[in-house]
Amino acid sequence: MNAKQITSESLFKELDRICVAMCVILACSWLFAAFSYYLSRKTGTDWFSRSGSVMCLVGTAACFRLGGFLQRKLAIALKQGLATVQREIELVLEPPHFYQLVLYFGYATGIAGTAIWGYGDMLPRLLTK
Repeated sequence: MNAKQITSESLFKELDRICVAMCVILACSWLFAAFSYYLSRKTGTDWFSRSGSVMCLVGTAACFRLGGFLQRKLAIALKQGLATVQREIELVLEPPHFYQLVLYFGYATGIAGTAIWGYGDMLPRLLTK
């Protein structure tokens, strides 16, 4: 993309695209955990707790990716003169709503993944009794 073609709207569109991509990846990790729970119940092996580690990894990677992406886009906007330092500080302190939702979804994925990773082997046994 040329420096002349960069606009604040294009930067926000890129941010929205990365948010949608991270949201899809996070949702896939939840679906993987559900499928692993199903496999654990059907086969009697412990796949569910292993899916917790995948959820932790995906949640952490998504949060770091989103944070780094926002920082890079803010730096580009400053370099291109598309925003002032005051506006950039406002965006860091109060980012777009969709970005915040996806970030919280990433946090929830990591937290749920940690719980599943730690205690996922007990859940199928408790529910079958």
